[in-house]
Amino acid sequence: MTVIGRLRQCLGSCVGGGRGQVLRGARQQGFSLLEALVAMSIAAIALASLYRTVGQSSKGVMDVESRIEAALVARSALASSTFAEDAERQPSGASGEWHWRVEMHAEQIPLREQDGRPVPGESLRAAKVTVYVTRGKEGPVVMTWTTWKPYRSTP
Repeated sequence: MTVIGRLRQCLGSCVGGGRGQVLRGARQQGFSLLEALVAMSIAAIALASLYRTVGQSSKGVMDVESRIEAALVARSALASSTFAEDAERQPSGASGEWHWRVEMHAEQIPLREQDGRPVPGESLRAAKVTVYVTRGKEGPVVMTWTTWKPYRSTP
């Protein structure tokens, strides 16, 4: 087939084949409007999910930092007293924006041998001490810490 024959065949299929057909062998350059819109939509969805993930991560970091601060306040309040009588002297307090209060309940704790058998006779008089830490005076409880403190003398 000659060059003129190929040209006629190519022009015939383009003109005679109807609208919207592209010449065979011709190259398209660039993107169509539809392709650009689809690409932008995919990018927008990906960026929106990334934004939400970063926001949740930063909120989680703030929650962890708050709990660490609250735990330090609770441990500090408990460390200030060795015995139950000491904890009774200061039932509440504040440290910066953190407020704490102490609740105590006297208990009898049975003594046990190393092998787990109960020790006959006396039990240990102690107080179950619970510290509640809140952010702000009337805020929700952020941290609760419970331990036992022995009495110096019988209450």
